[in-house]
Amino acid sequence: MTTPWFEDHNESYQDEAFDAFSSNVLYRCIDAELTWDTQVDLTACYETLNEFEDTVSALCTEFKEPHERLDKLLDTFYQQWLFSASSLKVPEYTLNSFSYTITMRSGTQTTLAILLCHLLQHAEFDATVTLSQGEVHIHVAISEEEGYLIEPSTGQQSWYITPENACEENGDEQEPLELIFEEELYKLYLAQQKWSFISESKFGHALHCVDMLMELLGDDPYERRDRGYLLNQLDCPKMARDDLQYFINECPDDPAIEIIQHQIAEIEDNNNTHH
Repeated sequence: MTTPWFEDHNESYQDEAFDAFSSNVLYRCIDAELTWDTQVDLTACYETLNEFEDTVSALCTEFKEPHERLDKLLDTFYQQWLFSASSLKVPEYTLNSFSYTITMRSGTQTTLAILLCHLLQHAEFDATVTLSQGEVHIHVAISEEEGYLIEPSTGQQSWYITPENACEENGDEQEPLELIFEEELYKLYLAQQKWSFISESKFGHALHCVDMLMELLGDDPYERRDRGYLLNQLDCPKMARDDLQYFINECPDDPAIEIIQHQIAEIEDNNNTHH
């Protein structure tokens, strides 16, 4: 088995990230749904989540040994509550909404990871969502050298032990893990929801995701590019052109620059035709 290592994080990250993750990110992701769906009722979602948290608290009281407590929590999550990735033809944006994931016990890898990580944090584990080779997992540190990687769709666990001087001696064999903490995880969730809305032509909903990302990122040229595309789809050509031109000015060497220039030309042609 390859040994995971962790990229470019200060050693002081763990305690700060533990507190921030457990108190904020899941609730921010749940509440975000109100931005693109003002009619959604999150009452059942929060009531069910509170029941889950109460069950986890009871497990902590009953099972003191960490490995046993982890096994029991995962059994509860996957065998008793029956969480899994969906085999039904459910739109990705629905699976990526926590009101659906929590009440229907089904979701994407990301929503399942965020929810399970929250409950692991609630069970006093040092748990963090990670990216490894583009796949979302959960890292549970048992000690500085030992821990688990959990696949969120199935609950499959991989145990690892990091030898001393692993980075120096076995660098070529190590699998990089990117630990994703509160703010970056929230951005990842919004970005995935944005693309799931775009794939289903729900452009107004996707625009809400872009607006929320830009509140966090400022005038990020790639979000401006996506906003320009969405505004054009929503018949706002002038604002769309401004955003697309901003992207060209800021990222002139981007591989997609010719496509963006073509979009601007089409907007201008359509505008001249209408006039």
